[in-house]
Amino acid sequence: MTIEFKGKTISNIVEWEKEIFSDAKKMHWKVGRSAYSLAEFIINKNGEHTIIDEVSKIIGESLILDNAHPEYEVQFDNYGHGREHDLGIYGTTKSGKKVFIGVEAKVDEPFGNTISQAYIKGKAKQLNGENTNAPIRIEELLKRNYGNIKGKYFDLPYQLLFSTVGTLSVKADIHILFVIVFKTSLSDPLKVKDNKKKYDNFFKELGAKKLYKDCYKVNIDGNTLYSLYITV
Repeated sequence: MTIEFKGKTISNIVEWEKEIFSDAKKMHWKVGRSAYSLAEFIINKNGEHTIIDEVSKIIGESLILDNAHPEYEVQFDNYGHGREHDLGIYGTTKSGKKVFIGVEAKVDEPFGNTISQAYIKGKAKQLNGENTNAPIRIEELLKRNYGNIKGKYFDLPYQLLFSTVGTLSVKADIHILFVIVFKTSLSDPLKVKDNKKKYDNFFKELGAKKLYKDCYKVNIDGNTLYSLYITV
């Protein structure tokens, strides 16, 4: 698997840091945190084979991972910055199907604001005359994910709301949202447990089918999404 960032090939963890986390994102690069842990997993811990093994179980056939792109942005609407996957991976199955895997890396970092918090923040900006597309983006994402909107959906994590659409928006035959949780010395077990609970509840409210432990299959906006959650 080739690893590339903006046309530059990355072959080791030093290059990963230099090309991606040396400037504005430098604060996110720390041993024991998710950005570093993901790079170490892919470069030094044979992470590619772990991903292949897990994805093959879902799709029922073998595959090859062709290329991977750290901090991979996927545009899914016309309202600004798209969904930025921690790692976007393209692959090909034995039968020739194209696969896209959107990786979200965690140690114990939360899934961020609830949909309600993000929506209210955007609405407040609008009411104060500030230019923002956040409210309409959230409304459209809710419609695409759920169709019939219920009040309780606003308590769900906003990050997962656009992670689903941001994964499905890539041109591929098979789409997989892949959450990888890394056990490190900085992990807070209570935060990890809370993240998992929120993840499960999000897919439960989507009406997702549980294929096996921590693996879901769901239809969103007429498309099939698989979601995996593993701890390494």
